[in-house]
Amino acid sequence: MPRRSKHQPVLAAILSLLVPGLGQIYAGKQERGATILVAGIVVGTLAMISQTLFLAYAAGAFWWYRLSLTAYALIFWIWQLVDAYKQAK
Repeated sequence: MPRRSKHQPVLAAILSLLVPGLGQIYAGKQERGATILVAGIVVGTLAMISQTLFLAYAAGAFWWYRLSLTAYALIFWIWQLVDAYKQAK
């Protein structure tokens, strides 16, 4: 008989939508959730700093960098939402 989780996958995904890593923590994967949360904070902070520096010195020259950073953030965000859902199943 398959093991039923006491956690709701949709709620885990919603929590991760609000705060990356929170859905994993809700699903009982505290270390995984904390790692995702810290990674999101570090990468987000570095992205904001680098965006500010690039905009201050060469606004149009680094469009490819901003585009790749946005793509990375979107992929990471979607991945952690799906991961939270799977961890709660």
